[in-house]
Amino acid sequence: MLKEYKPSEIEFLKVHGRTTAKKDPLNLYWTGSGIEMNVKAFEVRIRYHADYVAFEPWIDVVIGGVRFQKLPLEKGTHEISIWRGSMFTPAKDVPVRNIKIIRDTPAMPGDPNTLVQIEAIITDGTFEKVEEPKLRIEFIGDSITSGEGGMGPVTEQDWVSGIFDAVNNYGYLTAEALGADYESFSQSGFGYMWNWYGNQNDSLPKYYDQICGLLPKGKAADTGALEPYNFSDFVPDFVVINLGTNDVGAYSENGHESAKAMKFENKHVLDENGAIPSEDVEVLRKGAIDFITHIREKRPNAKILWVYGMLLQNSEVLDKQMPEILSGAVDDYVKASGDENVWYFQLPVTLEGEFGAKFHPGLPAHKKAAEALAEKITELRNL
Repeated sequence: MLKEYKPSEIEFLKVHGRTTAKKDPLNLYWTGSGIEMNVKAFEVRIRYHADYVAFEPWIDVVIGGVRFQKLPLEKGTHEISIWRGSMFTPAKDVPVRNIKIIRDTPAMPGDPNTLVQIEAIITDGTFEKVEEPKLRIEFIGDSITSGEGGMGPVTEQDWVSGIFDAVNNYGYLTAEALGADYESFSQSGFGYMWNWYGNQNDSLPKYYDQICGLLPKGKAADTGALEPYNFSDFVPDFVVINLGTNDVGAYSENGHESAKAMKFENKHVLDENGAIPSEDVEVLRKGAIDFITHIREKRPNAKILWVYGMLLQNSEVLDKQMPEILSGAVDDYVKASGDENVWYFQLPVTLEGEFGAKFHPGLPAHKKAAEALAEKITELRNL
């Protein structure tokens, strides 16, 4: 017989991602946020509530480490099937299945009504404890970490929520390779100083201390998204920062064209040598140092790794200059603070044949980055 459980009623339910203290309903705000359970059952269903104005949210259902479903959520309150076993399987032979329900889409600051809420898990089975992870990782990033382009054909260039992917994603794949739990704090288009068209309002460090502070006033904000984040909810062993791609992108032709379309004055212009001017170099360098410093205040025991390089600018000058700015900021921070648990690491660039939709890294690129990052984290764990 099916029985309904609120999220707070399931002792062994594991919650992934930043969320509010109130768990009924359970709000999922970020890419990679979700729930995980070990359940021995013939049938598992969930009741969810979703809303949006422009960008429908998508979720993944992962069973036994394999994506079983990827689907958009309709507006309103609905009940959907997650798993239904064979009627011919004897009860004694029903295995314990690990089931994850993961939000694909990022927080969508352009949509005041964006909501993903899990109201209940409905099952005829029992729950068992989920194993503790070997490692915990916090990923901080932009569209790359949000999995933009991870789903859909390479030819697809429409900016729609269905192209985001939390599974074909270097964060998910790195965590899987290391047996880790992870939490993502990532937003498409954002940088650590300004966004892809030079708008300083779209910088992730401004919102780091809130649960999901970049959301506009509306239904999502009313759920408590703008409240302070309790950093003790998830204590990572590693913090991986993958930012800088949009900051340097603001200097590109696309960055300036986008600014004009947004009726925004993009003041970030390259010098006569096609390089970021010295005054901006100092701003970018100091901004990176300031963000590392702030993360260290909130994550005193974590090892911090600033990574970069999956998407470059097709400019020899910029593709050399931005890594120098970021690695230089890390070096300056380490020398000034004496904190030797911070590093810079260059990720492998996305090559022809490795792209997904919207000129973003596809699965081959994410796999390649995850392999390199997992190897680097393994090396640093042993220090």
